[in-house]
Order: sequence, then structure tokens, then C-alpha cells
Amino acid sequence: MDARTHELRDRLRVLAEPVAERLGLELTAVEVYGGRTRRALVRLSVDKPGGAGIQDCARFSRGVGPLLDVEDLIVAAYDLEVSTPGMEPPLQREKDFLKYAGCTARVRLFGMDSRKWIKGTLGRVADGQATVNTVEGPRTFAIVDIDRANVELNAEQFARMGEGLPPNPEGETP
Repeated sequence: MDARTHELRDRLRVLAEPVAERLGLELTAVEVYGGRTRRALVRLSVDKPGGAGIQDCARFSRGVGPLLDVEDLIVAAYDLEVSTPGMEPPLQREKDFLKYAGCTARVRLFGMDSRKWIKGTLGRVADGQATVNTVEGPRTFAIVDIDRANVELNAEQFARMGEGLPPNPEGETP
């Protein structure tokens, strides 16, 4: 993701978050793909305690779609996709890293080869920094330096989230 796409993602988040909040949802991720040589895709993920459903996604889409068209942040034609975060939710904000502390994650930093990922367990998160405990040892980096990051939830963690519980039982987070 380049700086322009990163800025667009941030502007879309500012626009879409109030819509999600009015509907009792949390905007968990904003992703933008394409747009220069092909039709753009704007993917927004929403969630709520106990999990969001298709009706929540549809209501959010109906609320945010016209707003995106009026604000005209995306100059080319685009498709809007609204979904739930699923079993591999994106990590974009410090609060996302805190929420999933103790879970397995994959992180790619800006400037890294797109095939190289840092994989490990999310550790300490503070002051805009996140630590991933890898087999080679802990790696700490600024969250703003992240190009892309996702959690890899196992079935038990995913089920806990569906019950409105944190992914890791008390005492398992670092």
C-alpha cells in the first residue's frame, strides 16, 4: 500500500465510523484495492459483540454507500464490499493489536518484499508500538510502519468471539 492509499483509507475510516456507530457496529477494517489500472474495491468490515450478521452488513452498506458517493473520495469507479472480519481479521489500529494480544498474527511492513511476512504471537502493545514474538525472538515495530497485518484465529478463539468474549481466556494474553 502506498502513502496515497493509506491516506485514502484513513479518510474513508473517518467518514464511515460514525455510520457504523449509529448502527451499533464497530468499523474494524478499511481496505482499498486497485483504482489506477482497474476498477477499485473498497472493502469495509464491521463487527459487534457476539458477531455481526448479514443484516448488519446490509444496513451499514445502505448507510455508508450514498455518503461515499456524495463525498467523492474515490475518483474512479469502485465496488463497495461490506463484510465481517472473519477468522483472519485485519489489524489496523493500536486497539486492534490490544484486542488480539496473545493470538497468532502475520505482519508485513512497508518496504518489505510482499512475500515476506513476520509471523508470531502478538505481544506487548503500547505507545504506537507492537511486538510480535517470533521463533527468532521478539520483533517490535511502529504500527504506522505496517503495510498489512492479520490475526489468524483458531476455531476456539473464533467461537469465543462469536459469544462476545475476548479471543483468549483470562490470563492467556502476554
